[in-house]
Amino acid sequence: MSSSTLPLYDPELDVQAYNIYQPLQSILPYDLPKRAVIAPVEPAKPAAAPSPFSKNTAEAALDTYCKACKKKFSNEPTFTNHLKSAKHIANEKKLKPAPKGPVNNQKIAVHPKVQEALSMLDQAEKSDNATAALTAFWTQAQTLYALKRPQYTEKALRMLINLINTSPTTTFSSAQITSFLYNARLALARLLCIYQQLDESRSVYLSALAGKWKLETPELLGIASRIRSLSIQDCLDACDQLATKYLTRERNRTKPAPALTDPNNSIVSILCEAAHLFAQEGHNYQTTLSEHVALVLYATCSMVCPYEPTAGITKDDMYYLMIQVFTSLEDLDYKIVDIYALDTKHVWHMFNALLIAIEIDDLVRAQTIEANLKQVVYPDVQLLCSLYKQKFTLSIENDILQQQLDFIILLLEQTQDPLVIRNQTPKEQLDVLNRIRNCI
Repeated sequence: MSSSTLPLYDPELDVQAYNIYQPLQSILPYDLPKRAVIAPVEPAKPAAAPSPFSKNTAEAALDTYCKACKKKFSNEPTFTNHLKSAKHIANEKKLKPAPKGPVNNQKIAVHPKVQEALSMLDQAEKSDNATAALTAFWTQAQTLYALKRPQYTEKALRMLINLINTSPTTTFSSAQITSFLYNARLALARLLCIYQQLDESRSVYLSALAGKWKLETPELLGIASRIRSLSIQDCLDACDQLATKYLTRERNRTKPAPALTDPNNSIVSILCEAAHLFAQEGHNYQTTLSEHVALVLYATCSMVCPYEPTAGITKDDMYYLMIQVFTSLEDLDYKIVDIYALDTKHVWHMFNALLIAIEIDDLVRAQTIEANLKQVVYPDVQLLCSLYKQKFTLSIENDILQQQLDFIILLLEQTQDPLVIRNQTPKEQLDVLNRIRNCI
């Protein structure tokens, strides 16, 4: 087992806020929890001993007071003779404390519960009973984390994972073994994430997704490596294939799936959590931008979330997160257009798609989107369609378009007439109006 870089003890760790045994709410796109990894402190170098050959500029005056006998002598010869006396030697022995043994043999005090947990780990590691060992590793991992011992928690989780990887004979069912392995991997991945061991954390997350949900890592990374060249629809199709085992099972259900009692068993929650971990600017995972991996995970989540409505996460949520990532990446605005244009019946999304297409002068995409929107009678939609047509024909009538824009602002402020931007926040409304004005 490789040496851990996690702290032995983190007294400031909030084990409730950072509960590694449940999905972590603090793992967010472009914002990760950051606990400090305490580096070992180098011992201070002892002061250099004076050279025996150096000359003293001044000899220290001899102190002729005897602490053992509490008596001061008038001169050095008398004091020297006193030091040899039996009375002085007896008094000096009384002052000396009983020897404590070498300092190096003294042990640092360990919390008794930590000591007990470590002892049980040691016994489990030496045991021939794999069933008892797995149970002990899992139980002590939870105990040690509650005691704020990150390094020992990591050790217990790795011991559990390593034991399962040897395919031991146990009394547990195959499903129980899978559950042990999956939950241990998730806990370890979160623990590593908290302490900024991101590469390893990401690897463990992907192993958990592969082991439980059969999202094979090579296939996932293969999609990520092609993310720039794939159309959004092709990306979604590839992610549908990536999650084919889960999706086939859910699509063939003849009765509702049983209610989830453990959030870790929510594929939607875990995909989101893993995607958030990868959605960090400027990070690489192996030879791929981590944001590309995040896009694949979000896209996969958009495919599976309709089959887990209790998770409270929708396709639109995933599309929004994908847009966030594409916004972070450079020169991929056309991908954002394609995401908005996925749902041709969603007028607000199509409106956004057309506006961005006009802004980036992607008139080919704009033409397809405008064809879907031109029957919509909202004045703001009609203004955007007119703007596209004039851009396309290179005959922009700025005054007329500006008058239409002013009219829409008047409708927005003075009436309740239907507008596609009316249901947006005031800030979003202002942003859209300014963007349209900049295009005129």
